[in-house]
Amino acid sequence: MKILMGSILNMDIDMNGVVITAKEQQLKLRTENHSVQLITPYTYPKNSILFTLLRWTSAAFTRSGNTIFTLLNLGVKGLILARQTYKSRQYFEVFHAHDLISAMVFLLITRRGNVTLLNAHFFIEPWEEFVAGGYVKRNDITFNILKFLFLKTLNSGKLRFMAVSQRNSNLISEMVPNQKTPSTILYPGIDSTFLDSSTLIDTPYLINVGSLDARKNQIWLIDILSELEKMGMICPLVLVGPENAFEKERLLQRVNHLNIQSPVHLLGQRDQLETKRLIQSAQIYIHAASSESFGRTLVEAMSAKTTVVACEYEAVHEILDDAAILKSEWTQTQTATFLKTLMENKPLRESLQKSQYRKYLQTFTGEQMIQTYNNALEGLWRLS
Repeated sequence: MKILMGSILNMDIDMNGVVITAKEQQLKLRTENHSVQLITPYTYPKNSILFTLLRWTSAAFTRSGNTIFTLLNLGVKGLILARQTYKSRQYFEVFHAHDLISAMVFLLITRRGNVTLLNAHFFIEPWEEFVAGGYVKRNDITFNILKFLFLKTLNSGKLRFMAVSQRNSNLISEMVPNQKTPSTILYPGIDSTFLDSSTLIDTPYLINVGSLDARKNQIWLIDILSELEKMGMICPLVLVGPENAFEKERLLQRVNHLNIQSPVHLLGQRDQLETKRLIQSAQIYIHAASSESFGRTLVEAMSAKTTVVACEYEAVHEILDDAAILKSEWTQTQTATFLKTLMENKPLRESLQKSQYRKYLQTFTGEQMIQTYNNALEGLWRLS
């Protein structure tokens, strides 16, 4: 089948779950003899007027913080995607959007018989995500315009949903109570590959992977290190991912304030290969966020045969058994006690890891993702 994927993100620079998932799907679908092309505003000619406007609106927002430039920037991105889609729409049968701007473009540009999919990655209502990211202010004109356009897109009868989790499917049902067909749950398909496990850190360590920002809650891990040190345990912590300067400074201040003796390694953004090697070499992968659309880094750690524990959030129950979930009602002392026991008890840790690897093999492999995708396409094509 001929599939056109769209995203407003820069696939060469942005390193988040949406980008990794889009690239992953593109590669795996091609191995199944699907013809797949991925377009973004950044695949457009760099010397064009529209691309110049794209860079100008982005820079203007960065300088001024005026949210009208957010709306203008998204409008330019939509125009660029529309031009690319219009030129090639006759060639493709399925249009797969990884965000609502791309979905809006596909719905407007494609012909009546085409299938438009939305891969729903959002962890809260998408207009609220723009507020959380600081791109718009709640209830100002840009917020109201975005919310109106997003709701109109979500409620289009031509749109079909692929949710990254059952939790996301439930969120879609709340926003689109009269959706035409139920969402397909499309979990990530992650390859289980094992690398040379040499790292810069030669003692057992905890690792967390993700953007260093307040929502990901890495600062909480510093409090846990403090509790572990009170119990006599020194435990290195490795943090991998793009760094927000304010959050990095806040975290380092907490390290100093609590007089943390455990080494805290802030490694910043690393490529996928090095990140996987660091995860594979860790004693425990620990996930600190309490709000996620899914949590693919947990599955990446499971696929690398690294023991995973995570703070409790809704979608985590789709990934981990209760034995690996740090309960929301636990105190920091209770959490630290749990981690200390797990780190010191190798048979317990290995038993948990083997159970998690079985769950990975049962649910999150590339083959299962492709099968779910193909089944969904067949069903949606019949309905279109």
